[in-house]
Amino acid sequence: MNYTLITTLTLGFAATAFAQVVVDGALDAEYGLPNAVQNTQTAFGDSTIGMPDFANGSEIDGGHSLIADGYLYIFLPGNLESVFNKIDIFIDARAGGQNTLRADNPDVDFDGLNRMGDDGTGNGLTFDAGFEADMWVSMTCGGEVFATYGSYAELHTTGAGFGMPVGAGTSGEAGAIVGKTGLTLALDNSNIAGVGYGEGIGCGEGVVTGVEVAIPLYLFDWDGAAGDITSAKICAFINNSGHDYMSNQVIGGLGGSVNLGDPRNINFDLLDGNQFFTVGDVAGPCPPPTGACCLDVSCSDLSDADCVALGGTYNGDGTFCNGNPPPCAPQPCEGDINGDGTVDVSDILTVIGNWGCTQ
Repeated sequence: MNYTLITTLTLGFAATAFAQVVVDGALDAEYGLPNAVQNTQTAFGDSTIGMPDFANGSEIDGGHSLIADGYLYIFLPGNLESVFNKIDIFIDARAGGQNTLRADNPDVDFDGLNRMGDDGTGNGLTFDAGFEADMWVSMTCGGEVFATYGSYAELHTTGAGFGMPVGAGTSGEAGAIVGKTGLTLALDNSNIAGVGYGEGIGCGEGVVTGVEVAIPLYLFDWDGAAGDITSAKICAFINNSGHDYMSNQVIGGLGGSVNLGDPRNINFDLLDGNQFFTVGDVAGPCPPPTGACCLDVSCSDLSDADCVALGGTYNGDGTFCNGNPPPCAPQPCEGDINGDGTVDVSDILTVIGNWGCTQ
């Protein structure tokens, strides 16, 4: 690939606005409805700081994507903890690619990509059937003076290919990382909503800040065979600083899960559901909770262990807290004898009909 030409083509892109999408780590209306919504609490900490740069937890609350004006845009609402946690993003947008990661891919980010690949024993991160990754993009952040860093690599079917650090930045539009090839990454860590801390069912709806990426489509055309990119599948997850310990924050979600551990031992195809989303998907509603932490008469989605540690009791069906209906459950009507949700003459008839009845 002629990277001199690419650099020339990207001159003038000092601003981070492409079409109407501004790459700043905040959701733009152009993305439309989410393609995926997180269904699992985060076991990598729930950020409470609310600042655009530093965060004390990591989560992916959903996924948005858009192909427009020669770019694939990806927006992943949530947080990236400022201890050099990584967000790893894999894209399947063309023929070929890797369903199981090889270990002879480009040496990028201290060989972090290959740390997830086959170590020679036949392991390696394996995606869902039908997902063959063509590109990897990663972002991290941290330091006493806050900074963000980005990396990317081609994922050829036969290995090798090109990869490079994209650059460094800070937060928001002014701090976006703009690479020489036109690839742009941005972070806004302001989120304090989304899923809570734990390992159970959670809901990531409504989060509008996080990680945003704009990928020039010509970066997928390394051999002249890609043609026009009209769709893409995207798998993303939070990893630790060495790319060697995957969290439970995967999008699409895991439906409640512990952290997954060494990526080399993960096979997404063996897990329920799809651990990816597709441009043009429309996310369904969040799943109902499977349990509730009962603190007095209020409910939360804390895990069993965390609930007990706080002095609560854990109820597996999420229906009652200490014998009382929680705020998330319908409150019974006083006098609703037959339980149909209303108090009317039928309740009086029920009483009359049972008059004098004994067990």
